[in-house]
Amino acid sequence: MKQFYRKEDPVYNILVKISIILFILFSIWLIYDHFVKRPPEVKHYLKANNAFKDRDYELALQEYLSSLNYNNNDVYFLEGVARAYMELSFYKEAEQFFIKAINIDPNFGPAYANLGVLYDRQKKYELAITNYKLAYKLDTDLSKGMHWLDRLLYDVRETPATIIDRASYLEKQLSLPVSERVLSIPNIDEQQYNYER
Repeated sequence: MKQFYRKEDPVYNILVKISIILFILFSIWLIYDHFVKRPPEVKHYLKANNAFKDRDYELALQEYLSSLNYNNNDVYFLEGVARAYMELSFYKEAEQFFIKAINIDPNFGPAYANLGVLYDRQKKYELAITNYKLAYKLDTDLSKGMHWLDRLLYDVRETPATIIDRASYLEKQLSLPVSERVLSIPNIDEQQYNYER
């Protein structure tokens, strides 16, 4: 087999050293840009997301509200506040923040999906179905359900129902006579997760 280069070749050695130096410089820049130079509102938002994943909803709410202090029109911050309020069972406050996010960006599908979850928890099933369908219409990716990586992070062992599954189930149950309806099964409903983008 013919050797294409020689280790004694000075050009080769220079190119290898330049490549290593460029890789190291790029890595340092990437770390700096990703961790050090981040705006404070993004740091609060990411800290809130981590707290939310750890089910520390009070800390999540505090951090989402801190990020909101920097930009009170960011739909991701607003929706984060709403999701935290919802998990803390402050439904009125959660609804207000979901609606504010929707008013700012009427095409933000996760806000509709989570508003549907909120109405579902409050047993306002017609409103839940309407919001689930709107969410699906705006963002069909929401119908795929929980990604396997999110299931791992949230320690969800069984795949929860998607918004379309839940909307279909509710419609079917609402079409039955009142005495035959099963609209809520608490241990299954608890597995319904928040939609995040």
